[in-house]
Amino acid sequence: MNKLKPIRLGQPVTLIGSCFSDEIGSLLQANGFKVSINPGGTLFHPLAISKLIRWALNEHFTPLRTYKRNDIFLSWDLSGTFYAMSEEAFLEKTRLLHQDLRAQLQKSSHLLLTFGSTWAYTLSADQQLVANCHKAPKSNFSKEITELEQLQTQWLDLLEELKRFNPNLQVVLTISPVRHLKDGLVENNRSKARLHLLVETLCEKANCFYFEAYELVIDQLRDYIYFKEDGAHPNQKAIAVVWGHFQQRFLEASTRTILEEWGQLQKSKAHHILYPESREAKQLQMVLEKRTADFFRKYPDFQDSTPA
Repeated sequence: MNKLKPIRLGQPVTLIGSCFSDEIGSLLQANGFKVSINPGGTLFHPLAISKLIRWALNEHFTPLRTYKRNDIFLSWDLSGTFYAMSEEAFLEKTRLLHQDLRAQLQKSSHLLLTFGSTWAYTLSADQQLVANCHKAPKSNFSKEITELEQLQTQWLDLLEELKRFNPNLQVVLTISPVRHLKDGLVENNRSKARLHLLVETLCEKANCFYFEAYELVIDQLRDYIYFKEDGAHPNQKAIAVVWGHFQQRFLEASTRTILEEWGQLQKSKAHHILYPESREAKQLQMVLEKRTADFFRKYPDFQDSTPA
């Protein structure tokens, strides 16, 4: 069993999956890491995620399935946030996505995957799973929960393919703590149970690791004060707890020290100045600018994602 290598500043990291990937990816980005966050938009089903990765690993570009909703061009294989206003523009945009995601997977040190649900929607027209229904009529789809054996087979094969493509890639799996309440409470729990069994198999048989975000939110926090008003999505208080555990698990102590220094600098910048035209305020601004410049000279691998 290979040992998990820590994520270091300057190393590219790719995150794909549910909106929990967006949350962790945004925190990594805000703290100086090189990240690619859901380049095809948010994806929930493990087979939708695997299809996107397999597509990117293929050396030759193939067009994705398209769907035109009014005057908007979308893909059944991507999130609704990925779109274009003409067929030609959409084809070019997906061509660039293929090129960029393939390059990102080739150079990334870590791939963080967040599985959200095993409830699958199949398009009746071609009998293939869709990543997003794009508000199309329900009559266009059939819905069923995906069998564990199919998930295991697909992902064990894909992890082997990823290992051949990028032998240095470390794969980290998470299960989204977001409750899919529209499926029903019992149905959501059955879906999450399949994801847990899938992750257990993959971590036993393949070169990947599990981060217990689901357990931290659902079992350790266990209170609605850690959820948004919908009762399904973790709020910022919960995300902060998970982020703290993530840092302890995946970042070296020296890197955490850098992030603490960066956090203190950001707090100083966020301090409200009552009289910004005063001599004292101008002197403080000069001090902050020097501290910032010194920080980036000291840590050249730190990626500044703050607005200019």
